[in-house]
This record gives sequence, structure tokens and C-alpha cells, in this order.
Amino acid sequence: MNRMLSTPLAFGIVIFSFLCSLLIAGIFSALDPAILSGSDLGLFSYLALFFAQIFLAAPIALFLFRNGYNLVDNFRLKAVSRKILYLSFILSFGVVLVSSELNIIIDLIFPIPDSFLKLDSLLSPDNPISLILVFLTVVIVAPVGEEMVFRGFLQNFLEKSWNDVTRAVLVSSLFFTLIHFNPYWAIQIYLMGLILGYLSWLTKSIYPSILLHMSINGTSMLFIFLGEGAESSLLWKGHINPILLAIGIFAAWYSLKSMYKEKQIVL
Repeated sequence: MNRMLSTPLAFGIVIFSFLCSLLIAGIFSALDPAILSGSDLGLFSYLALFFAQIFLAAPIALFLFRNGYNLVDNFRLKAVSRKILYLSFILSFGVVLVSSELNIIIDLIFPIPDSFLKLDSLLSPDNPISLILVFLTVVIVAPVGEEMVFRGFLQNFLEKSWNDVTRAVLVSSLFFTLIHFNPYWAIQIYLMGLILGYLSWLTKSIYPSILLHMSINGTSMLFIFLGEGAESSLLWKGHINPILLAIGIFAAWYSLKSMYKEKQIVL
């Protein structure tokens, strides 16, 4: 990948791709009369989110294709074994439980303003078409596009350019956090980026990180859709049930340990 690409250019391509995504979102959002009226968002606003995520990786893919790069290698689209996918699923279960407890703890230290919590209503529209678009965007399209950009392209390039995996994971995760424009969840997003980055490096593929990303986003959507009652069923005295949390920690430890062993066998 280093044949034509410099580090500043790699960062520039990622930033350009993100700006293109914002432009597309802006165009579709401008077609929604609800933006000016202040009423609930309409279909065009949800189309804006959908197409913005669809085109997030498109400029990078076009650049790589036009310059003769192998898209599979440079997006880390390497196939993995069924065992790795199975372990990724177990890891997802563990990470969801542990991250849920982390969210509770961080919220106690840095409470999220009520006005910000109203954003949850944007992810549960009454219109069934908009709801389908939200689901496709958050649970499927966003994880695929973001993993292609940040773990598949940027982290992959930085690992080779800097010859320093730790630095590559830290920096690509920082960029991943910044593009979410969410200061109240920045710690959680950054930590999730570190896990996704480590998983991508460990398996040399973004398929496991896509699966984990989908699981986290999908669980969040499920709790928003089902309401507070569903999430409270996991709680004990305001925190994740200790038994569930212990199971989650064990699941995460077991899956990562097993993946590392699998990597050693392959090597």
C-alpha cells in the first residue's frame, strides 16, 4: 500500500471521504421540510443518514481502484474461518455486557444532559419506512462502512507505514471517535474503537470487527426500541447484574484468548 500513499495523504483521503458523506447527508436533509418547521424528522432525513453511511467508504474505494490497489487487501476483506466468526460472536456477547456496565459508570461520573437523551427518539421513528432505514443504517451499513474506513483502510495503512500496531490502533480509534461528534460517549466510543482495532489486527480481517460493531449497535437499537423495561431486566441495584457481568467478562476473555491461539497456529 505504501507504493504511492503517504501518511498525510492517507489521512487526507479519510477526511475527504467523511466530508463527502456529510455533503450527501446535507443534500438529502435539505429536502426534508421538517428541518425548517421543527417538527419530527421526515423520510428524507433518514435517507440522508442512510446514503451518508453508504458513501462513507466510496471515495477511498475509488482512489484505491483507480490507482491499481487490491481492494480486498487494502480494506482487510480477508475471509476468516467459521471458528473465528463463532468466537467473534461470543466476544460480542461479552463486550455488550461489559460496555453496558461501563456506560452506567461513566454516566454516574459525567451525566448526559436530558436534552441530549432526546436524540434517542430520532432512532425510533413512527414511520415504518423510516424505522427500516434507521435499522439498516445503524445496524448494517454503518458498521460495514466504518470498519472498512477505520480498521480496513486507515489502521491497516498505519500499521505498515509506522510499523507500530499500538500507535496505529490508538490513532485510528481517535479518528473513529472524532467523526461521531458525540462528546458524552467519547470514552465509550474510543474504547470500542480500541477493541475493534485489536480484533482487526489479531484476525487480519475486518469481518470479526464488523460482527462485533453490528452487535453493539444492534443491542443499542433494541434497547431503544423496547424501552427502559428491557434494559432494567439486566440490572441489579442500578448496575448490570454481577452474574451477567462475570459471564460477559469470561466470554470476552475466552474468545480473545482463543483467537490469539488460533493466530499462533496460523503463523
